[in-house]
Amino acid sequence: MPIGKKITCLYAGIFAVALILTSIFILTNLSYYYMDNSKKELANVIEEIEEFIVNGGEVTVENISALIGDKNIEARIIINSGVVPPASTNPKMDPDFKDYDEKPGTHSYDFMGERYLYSEKTIHYNNNSYMIQVFRLYEYESNTLTFFGCLFIGVNILGIILAYLIGVLISRKFLKPITNITETAGKTSISDLNLRIDVPEADDEIRALAVTFNDMIKRLEDSFENQKQFISDASHELRTPISVIQGYANLISRWGKSDPSVLDESITSIKSETEYMSGMINQMLYLARGEKKEHEVKKTLFLLNDLVSDIVKDGEALDNDTQIIYNEKGTIYLYADENLIKQLIYIFLENAAKYGKPENRRTVIDIYEKDNKAVIEVADNGIGISEEDLPKIFERFYRGDKSRNREIPGTGLGLSIAKWIAETHEGKIDVRSKIGEGTTFIISLPKAEPPSNKKKDKKDKD
Repeated sequence: MPIGKKITCLYAGIFAVALILTSIFILTNLSYYYMDNSKKELANVIEEIEEFIVNGGEVTVENISALIGDKNIEARIIINSGVVPPASTNPKMDPDFKDYDEKPGTHSYDFMGERYLYSEKTIHYNNNSYMIQVFRLYEYESNTLTFFGCLFIGVNILGIILAYLIGVLISRKFLKPITNITETAGKTSISDLNLRIDVPEADDEIRALAVTFNDMIKRLEDSFENQKQFISDASHELRTPISVIQGYANLISRWGKSDPSVLDESITSIKSETEYMSGMINQMLYLARGEKKEHEVKKTLFLLNDLVSDIVKDGEALDNDTQIIYNEKGTIYLYADENLIKQLIYIFLENAAKYGKPENRRTVIDIYEKDNKAVIEVADNGIGISEEDLPKIFERFYRGDKSRNREIPGTGLGLSIAKWIAETHEGKIDVRSKIGEGTTFIISLPKAEPPSNKKKDKKDKD
């Protein structure tokens, strides 16, 4: 059953139960009200007759009828077991008293298809016993209750029908956004991700669902656009080395066999381009595995100071042309994947070496704590990055206009990998740069608490 019909039936069912219970409550209270008033009326008549007798009144049909008046009540008085003829102002009330089984108290009984209320009281006066019996025809009250009962049945049936129709309208109105979501989802495809759902004004769950759906479509659209851009950039980046390899292969085929210099040049270039392609493909696969969360991140507690010191020593040994200055301000621990953090810092060191000034390359590494975060700054004195390029430097294959050439090695994937590593560790990377003066990368990572003294002592003993 569709959810709209379920809501409608539930709404109509609850309304029907509430309406029926209300009708039963009203009829029950009305019945008690009529019965209570009738009993009080009988009791008042008995009191009036009792007072009349006690005050010395003569018990006759005329006198008793005068006391009853037009109250639709019939009375008889048994004096010392002798019956006085019934006194009544209503000719219809003529039950056969001989067939009536006398019972004490006030109660109802049916006689000849009519319903009566009966009450009696025995009093003693002047050595006589007076049994006062009063009857009241319950016809008006019974008819009234029957009328209201039929009225409520009709009202309940009409109310249930109206409740169902109103429920249909309400469910259609409130479920319209969900219907729109279903229709939009059905129309959405990879080739058309521009569709959006109209967000309702009411601040409710339906609005939240519509907003979430639109955000999901937007993320899908961005993801497909990034994928298309990724494929386009990868194709562009691979086209050049493939063309170079093909060119040198043709050169070898034509002249390289007989010309050693051409052969050597071709082999060297083919090796270079192959290494370039291999590095780029490895980095692409690395990022792809990272996005699919296939990388195993092994977090351990380690001292950042020691890690950076080792990186600086290795960097100085690998690149004698770059001066690396290391400043540490305090002892800082990280709970992270040590190899990934090392790779992160290496990426910025390599960038600093590639884009630093050839005559005086200098890289400064600072580590310190700020706002309960471990901060690593890597600053160079290189060519800098323009304000136009800064927002795009973490995009895949993006390299600034001044660096988009084959003279400076690189695939344009290093910073994308660095960003992934930082985000994997719940960190972030900020950049400051000025053309001609250099660039500073600021990596902020969650700081870990140092190991306890007990663990240190145990480690020392071992």
